[in-house]
Amino acid sequence: MLEIIFVLISVVSSKILINSPDDLRREFQEKYPKDPIPSSRANFGLPPIGSLITGRVFIPKSDSEKRGCGPLSPISWIDPDPSHTPILLLERGGCSFISKVRNAQNIGASAVLVFDNVDEDVTKHAIIDDGTGANIYIPSLLISKEDGEIIKRKIVENHGKNSNANYVSITISFEVLNPDDLVEYEIWMSSENDVVRSFLHDFAPYAKRFDEDMVQFTPHYVLWHCSVCKVHNWTDDNPDCVSGGRYCAPDPDYDGPRNGREIVMEDLRQICINKIAQQDKNQKLWWNYIKAFNETCSNNNFAKRCSEQAMKIAKIDPDDVDECVENSFEKNNKTLDNEILKNEKEKFARAGFFFYPTVVINNQTYKGDLKPEFIMTTLCEGFKDEPKVCKDFRQGNKTDNNNSQGTGIRVSTLILIVLFSAVVLGVILFFYRRWIRSELNYEMKMQVNSAVNQYIALSERNNPRN
Repeated sequence: MLEIIFVLISVVSSKILINSPDDLRREFQEKYPKDPIPSSRANFGLPPIGSLITGRVFIPKSDSEKRGCGPLSPISWIDPDPSHTPILLLERGGCSFISKVRNAQNIGASAVLVFDNVDEDVTKHAIIDDGTGANIYIPSLLISKEDGEIIKRKIVENHGKNSNANYVSITISFEVLNPDDLVEYEIWMSSENDVVRSFLHDFAPYAKRFDEDMVQFTPHYVLWHCSVCKVHNWTDDNPDCVSGGRYCAPDPDYDGPRNGREIVMEDLRQICINKIAQQDKNQKLWWNYIKAFNETCSNNNFAKRCSEQAMKIAKIDPDDVDECVENSFEKNNKTLDNEILKNEKEKFARAGFFFYPTVVINNQTYKGDLKPEFIMTTLCEGFKDEPKVCKDFRQGNKTDNNNSQGTGIRVSTLILIVLFSAVVLGVILFFYRRWIRSELNYEMKMQVNSAVNQYIALSERNNPRN
């Protein structure tokens, strides 16, 4: 199971509360008088952000299924409360977290609780998608070994009892932390990452819907250093690095014509473009550039010439960006240290991330699929009072405001398409009916002529001429 043990707080706070039975609820209230049951939510699945799940907790029917590593027996779901939904409790170990959740999903579970197999702080665990969780749509959480055993023991004790009050019922809520009138978010990435480039291109129309006083966005870039270059006191000329090997990126085409240095310089240009956008109080400039860059500079093309073409498309002065880039190097010398890249590297070290891309919203790390609709939903949940742009998004309004391109079809356009299609269909039917009528008339004439000829021939045989 791919798990990384470090402090990682989700932008979405998942809270687990016991509803019934009363003795179990009191036991957990005494154990956690001011807090919900500690847990860590997996970064895959689709949690109902801003909503909650209330359900009855089940355990597998047989001891051989307790870990959920194979096909599970169907849940015998009989509950008089229509608000209840089945939640499955499984034990950790034996297989990946994703395998457990997928098996539970296959038998109709709406959520999964996995309790630990060792005594430790589960809030310091990040349950990471191993790359196979794309078809998981139910949320899952890890709880402690002790808490899981308490809940399981209560389910076993009440097995066979008829009273609905004996069912273990819980509520799981999914709330965004720190809602206010300004949402701050950032993305840690590298400009060469295809996943990031695809996401940014698709997310740009969503990001440009927000006004400057509603959101504050900051892109950050992940950089490495050359270990050998450090030993040589940053005097090497590594083709994948700048500043003598202090800041490096992977070779994008493996010893082809491109190199990591181009990626580092593109990262630096994007940072400078963001600085210019902030100075102009026009964040849309950065998103316009990203969209133009992804559409113009494909096939691992990170050359400065292509970047400048994208700047012109986005209406950004390349000279301003070039000035920012040059001034960021000590004495304008690319073999010396770079203040901007140095700050990025130090921020990344303080953040404590072990992977990228990473999205941080309201100073909390986002856990979930990197899809524009999911990020947009989470951003909207970060507002204390939901703005109109979020209401329009929830209502399915896919058009962009403020001169951004729309992602849907206007109603008026749809009506024109329908009317045009109806006219074309009417014309086709008109000519088709004329052609059918002509064919019928022709066929009728042929049949009449044939009948007349047969009649004449028969008449001549019956009355031959002398």
